[in-house]
Amino acid sequence: MRSAVAALLHKIEKERTTPKVGRNSMKRLTARDGGANTITVDGRIRSFERCAKKHQVRYHITKDISTDPPKWTVYFKANQADALTAAFKEYTRKDLKRENRPSLLSQLAKFKELAQILGKDKVKNKEHGGPER
Repeated sequence: MRSAVAALLHKIEKERTTPKVGRNSMKRLTARDGGANTITVDGRIRSFERCAKKHQVRYHITKDISTDPPKWTVYFKANQADALTAAFKEYTRKDLKRENRPSLLSQLAKFKELAQILGKDKVKNKEHGGPER
């Protein structure tokens, strides 16, 4: 009985100190050894978090609010450099794709102008006795 309780306590302690996949506290990330590397991320951190979880990266994020827009510092373990590289490649690819596509507000403004033009044309056709559409 004593050995079973000791084994259970050892397992619980190991789970508590082992970093889980995804976002971790700094204490948990550096519990076994303190060798965490850092990368600075500008812009949307939520997109990065999705990519990091997909590639099973263990990380910790801090926010620098002194800049506008805020910058994020990502701490990660060196033994996960390959997974983090893959996550960053996917993140930058998605971020570049997002920058190249037009914003939803600009698309809505275009459709609003188009609807106004079509409405004016319909009114002109009615005034001049033209065929209705």
